[in-house]
Amino acid sequence: MSRKIETARHSGFCTGVDRAYRTALEAAKSGEPVYILGLLVHNSLVMNKLETLGIKSVASLSEIPKGASGSLIISSHGVGPGTIEEAKRTGLNVIDTTCPWVRKAQNTAHKLAGEGYQVVIVGDKNHTEVKGIGEWAGESSAVVEEKGNLAKICLSEKMGVVAQTTQSAENFEAVVGELKNRTSDLSVHNTICDATKKMQSDAVELAKRSDVMLVIGDKKSANTKRLKELCEETGTPTYQIQDAKELDDGWLDGKNRIGITAGASTPDWVIKEVVDRLHE
Repeated sequence: MSRKIETARHSGFCTGVDRAYRTALEAAKSGEPVYILGLLVHNSLVMNKLETLGIKSVASLSEIPKGASGSLIISSHGVGPGTIEEAKRTGLNVIDTTCPWVRKAQNTAHKLAGEGYQVVIVGDKNHTEVKGIGEWAGESSAVVEEKGNLAKICLSEKMGVVAQTTQSAENFEAVVGELKNRTSDLSVHNTICDATKKMQSDAVELAKRSDVMLVIGDKKSANTKRLKELCEETGTPTYQIQDAKELDDGWLDGKNRIGITAGASTPDWVIKEVVDRLHE
């Protein structure tokens, strides 16, 4: 029987990441120094490619030499308002590639805080995006990774809730359900991006009709990790790889239907390499 290889319709670079990546490539053409605050996307292959073009990633603004010229790119994950102001004071041309969906979450959190709500952010506490949203939400805000975390947090009578844009809908709703038991004044804002919803839905449906699932993406990518978890929940054997080199032929023994999906920070060329390897 011939092997069938199917790639999820919605997979790989989302619109926000693609925009940030193309912006960085365009900035590199200027010939002037280009810095990125943090990681443009959570994918080492993409970051390595940008580095070959002379784009330097810095963990903090203090790493940029005083009096430096050129451009500073704010990643698609976004940052807090204090960081934006500090970036402008460097004198560099600040290019903000914050994803529109992340911007929506930031603005929503800021508005809720201004209206007197304690903001609960459903997301990964160590993720750059979540840290940025937290700054917009103010000091009283709290990050909740799952509903079980709520027992450890002192919550106010008036609460607003937003989501990291790459959260699963199931986890967000589980936290919201628990919050409804804790307060009578809850303002709910589902800020999970449309691309994430479509990507996760497509991945699950593909996993259900596949013998094995391959999830392509960097180990540091939160949305890739979530895709893997969702595919595993269908009962289909699921493996996460960063590129074609990590493929294990043993995973494919006796498997005729191979499903492929990829995180939002995985470029097309990496997906193509995996597909080409499977066809060999």
